[in-house]
Amino acid sequence: MAKTMKITDYHYYPDSDELDLVINVDKPQPAISVYVDDDFYLRVNPDTQQVVGATILNASEVFANLARAFALKELDDSNVRFFFERKVESFALEPA
Repeated sequence: MAKTMKITDYHYYPDSDELDLVINVDKPQPAISVYVDDDFYLRVNPDTQQVVGATILNASEVFANLARAFALKELDDSNVRFFFERKVESFALEPA
């Protein structure tokens, strides 16, 4: 499994409110869906075990909850904290 996850493409399906992410590959690949929680599934290549995508169900609600947490500066929210941890980490890893 790759350590760095880079979203290389995405598609939103408004009728089902699903967001599909392509991760670490140029185009969607055959994969199995692995349940993470009620709104998230990882897409994993069964041969390499590499994460090649993700599906976010109820995407509008997920984004609304994130936006609300950021707007209220809720640093105790795990998603807000995760964002800032990854952002700081990316700055620390950049060459000076």
